[in-house]
Amino acid sequence: MERLKALMGRRGEGLDFVKDLVGLLLAGSDVYSHEPVFKDAIEEIYSVLKEEVRSGKFELLDAYETAVVLKAVVFKEKLEREHLLRKLLAELG
Repeated sequence: MERLKALMGRRGEGLDFVKDLVGLLLAGSDVYSHEPVFKDAIEEIYSVLKEEVRSGKFELLDAYETAVVLKAVVFKEKLEREHLLRKLLAELG
């Protein structure tokens, strides 16, 4: 848990940060018991990948899409098809 908190403090290192963060999440089962820190980590992964794709790194699109789904699952968003389609339509403007 302490390694995760320390890693969260060095955000801004792009993909290396995301890889290290995912590795720590996979290695530490105790992370899941600290839900706020775990959710923060998932949000960071999502945010960094979103920034990378927006900056033109389209080879990361699959990873970003996975992060979108992971975020939805972790934050317990409604995952019904119709709800997601309506949300997508609203987000498209």
